[in-house]
Amino acid sequence: MSTKTIEQFFTGKTLSIPAYQRDYAWTTTNVDDLFEDIEEAMDLGGGHYLGTFILSQPDRHSPMHVVDGQQRLTTLTMLLNALIEKVTDKDVRSFYRSTYISHPVHGSKFTVLGENQIFFENLLKGNPPAPVSDGQERLRAAYDWIQQRISATAEAGGQDALKKWLTSISNLEVLEFTESDEGKAIRMFQSVNDRGVPLAKMDIAKSLLIYYSNRFLSGELDTMIAERFGEAFRCFSQIKRLAAQSGYQIRIINRDPFREDDVFRYHYFAFDGEPYDAPCGVDYNATSETVLEEFLKPSLKGMRSDRERLRKFIEAYVSDLASFFKGLLGLVTTTRQDRQLYMLFVIQDVSATLYPLLIRLHLQKRLNNRVENHLNRSLLQLIEMVDLRVYKIQATNPQADIAALIKGLNSLDDESVANTLLFVCQRFMPSAKLQARLSDEAMYRNPGTLRIFLAYEDTTRQSQGAALLSTDELVALVKDGITIEHVIPQEPSFGIKQYGFHSEESYLENIHLLGNLLPLEKRINSACSNNSTEDKISSRKLYRTSAFHSVKTLAAKHANTSPAFNKRAIHERSASLAAFAVSTWPMSEAELTE
Repeated sequence: MSTKTIEQFFTGKTLSIPAYQRDYAWTTTNVDDLFEDIEEAMDLGGGHYLGTFILSQPDRHSPMHVVDGQQRLTTLTMLLNALIEKVTDKDVRSFYRSTYISHPVHGSKFTVLGENQIFFENLLKGNPPAPVSDGQERLRAAYDWIQQRISATAEAGGQDALKKWLTSISNLEVLEFTESDEGKAIRMFQSVNDRGVPLAKMDIAKSLLIYYSNRFLSGELDTMIAERFGEAFRCFSQIKRLAAQSGYQIRIINRDPFREDDVFRYHYFAFDGEPYDAPCGVDYNATSETVLEEFLKPSLKGMRSDRERLRKFIEAYVSDLASFFKGLLGLVTTTRQDRQLYMLFVIQDVSATLYPLLIRLHLQKRLNNRVENHLNRSLLQLIEMVDLRVYKIQATNPQADIAALIKGLNSLDDESVANTLLFVCQRFMPSAKLQARLSDEAMYRNPGTLRIFLAYEDTTRQSQGAALLSTDELVALVKDGITIEHVIPQEPSFGIKQYGFHSEESYLENIHLLGNLLPLEKRINSACSNNSTEDKISSRKLYRTSAFHSVKTLAAKHANTSPAFNKRAIHERSASLAAFAVSTWPMSEAELTE
């Protein structure tokens, strides 16, 4: 351990980011923080502490692996390169380039993650290829911003300012830890404060597992753990990117707070630790902190005196965790081709409580297994029904029931899984309750309303001999925006009594019922504004232009009536749609045929 200047730190080293590390993650805000640190050092006229770097080097002839500090080192290298490129003095350029960027004999001083290295090299040379990953996108965005800031510095202070910056960076101080054993270096990393991306429970779990491998298994699983966690981090990066794409957005995953720790927690519910006497999923309210502190740490501690059991547990747990991330990536990827999964994840926004169940059944290749005694429906269809009836319409989250199902999944056949799902529906949202709620209660803000309408659209198209909306057509509609429209407007500019409402209270009690709602493209909804129902139905530019057959069918049905729609029509349509929902997601064969 020693304190060094940046120049001393780089001298005599070849630095490399190991494959298990996550991609570049800094944003331009983090870059601005680094600039602020350097500017502060320049203002103070002396050294300034930049942070800590943890390195590992098995032997003195190999590159030094950056276990902790890769974000700062990557950004620092881009900053130094941008400064060097702006300096006109050839001798100065040659000195700093050989010190920080590329040694004339040994080559690149700093290399990044495998497939990113060619991109990074070309980025520094000024001719990067098109980014193919989130990490590469962030690298390019950070370097573009760095170049803009350096250009502004050169414009304001000329060559003297650029040289002053290079000198100031060279004098920045860092604390360096170097371990010959990578496992020990990674274990050290979790106790060191790193400015930038916050330390996740997944990172701590990786460090903890490598520590136990290194300390109690002579390091035999160090590489496996590092590689599997690297796979998980890369899978998650792809998951976030796919879930953010226009037309395929998955709201739960696309939220900024959704991180690797969420999938780490889902895995806790689905992992079978019983063979290793490490009960998992017992706390259905578990957080990622709970998983780490109350499951993983005690389990490892309890096995450390039993080398074989510890080895088998770590192998099973880490491999299954990586597979779990791959499973979620597989589901998210398949929404591109599978209409049912698209409906479930993108349209219906299936509850996060059901993610562990979906991922595990997907990994077991059971999601599409059909259960003859339950109307020959697949397990995926039954999960959709539970989510719609219980989580969306009822707005209840039966965590204990679902956690118990997931925990026992390996010992349950398909029919037993189906029985449990039907039990949850029957307990929290039986058909009579579902029909009453959809008939009589406000559904405008309910997250299940759009899914019901899209199912009704399918039925309408089938009855008319038309093709169902394809996944591509659904994607196009979602990109443009699908809204929930009020047939009789929310804020009418006309008398309400002619529509059957005897008072304003009566109007407000009925206006958000299912029967007064329909799906409509955002642009058409905006054009409808607060026009009367008659105008919306008769105009050739409003309901009649919709891609939804169910909307055009409603317009045709009420085209010659006066008023075009009223309170009675709302109640009749609400009852009809409620009956349709029960028969589309039935509990029994009798409901299916009603």
